[in-house]
Amino acid sequence: MRIDKAHLRDTPALAWTAAQAFAAESTQTNVRRRARGLYLMHLYSLALLTYGGRLWHWEKKAIIAIEHKKPPVRWRWLAPTGLCAVATIALTVWISTADREGLQILLAIMKAGGGVLVIVLLLLFPAVVPALWELHPQRSAQNADAIRQWRRELPRREAYKVSYLAMYPQTHEGLTFARAAIGQVVPAGASLYTEARSNSHKTIYARRGFHQLATADGTPTMAMGTR
Repeated sequence: MRIDKAHLRDTPALAWTAAQAFAAESTQTNVRRRARGLYLMHLYSLALLTYGGRLWHWEKKAIIAIEHKKPPVRWRWLAPTGLCAVATIALTVWISTADREGLQILLAIMKAGGGVLVIVLLLLFPAVVPALWELHPQRSAQNADAIRQWRRELPRREAYKVSYLAMYPQTHEGLTFARAAIGQVVPAGASLYTEARSNSHKTIYARRGFHQLATADGTPTMAMGTR
């Protein structure tokens, strides 16, 4: 089984695979119709994963995202925050001293930017609606808490996140693909975690050595981790 890193040119086909796989998990009829409604959401999501070099596939029939998660660095936001603060102060000073012509130019730029923003929002809208439908805030919060507790026990708190496991048509080769991709990308002995989408996915990950994680108060979650 050959595992390839995804390229941007692959994302349209991979997004269709993901859309069909996700649709088949919730319904056994009209899979293609539901997949069409999910397509743009997956296209945008997979494009971001591909751009970051985190997406892998097998002949465009199966996909998996694998990301190296390093310990959070608190000070990494200081530079962007400082830059935004300096830019805001500079803009405020400029506006207070600008003449009428300068203010008219600024207003024209803001109008043009607003038009671009509207276009971007219209393009994103078909993807955002199904994404909101798929959100589970409480489950996501519990998963995040369980993963945070689990990572505190790891050496250097480093781990690899596995996500977006999808295959269509769904066969027993999905587990073989997951094992092969993880074995190829993740160093031997590294810790892994994921957030299972369903009980069937929990079974797949359990066969790979994942165990269910719990929150600080012991609540079981859909998050799973190794050792």
